[in-house]
Amino acid sequence: MIDVAPAPELTNPIDWMDTATCKGKSDLFFAPFAERPEARVRREAKARTICHTCPVMMKCRTHARETRELGFWGGESEGERAAAGFPPTTPIIGRRQVAAQRAARALEAS
Repeated sequence: MIDVAPAPELTNPIDWMDTATCKGKSDLFFAPFAERPEARVRREAKARTICHTCPVMMKCRTHARETRELGFWGGESEGERAAAGFPPTTPIIGRRQVAAQRAARALEAS
């Protein structure tokens, strides 16, 4: 019989999220419905400030790039990740079209 050492326990690859400075502040990192461009700039500036104080910023950025996340992650916006070659799974323009369609339906219903 061959003596085999047990496999090491795998840790959750996103455990770093528990130590992220942004924990509990999702409203700064994900755009609300029909956010205006000026509001987005202000919100993302606040998010960026938090990211730059975070001990896991680079892990967060890598995660967002690899999984093509939406929102502000690791000090980068969706647009910045797209420019770096990591576009989100749902194109930004597609989200705008969905928002416009929802707004039109809401107006029709009222």
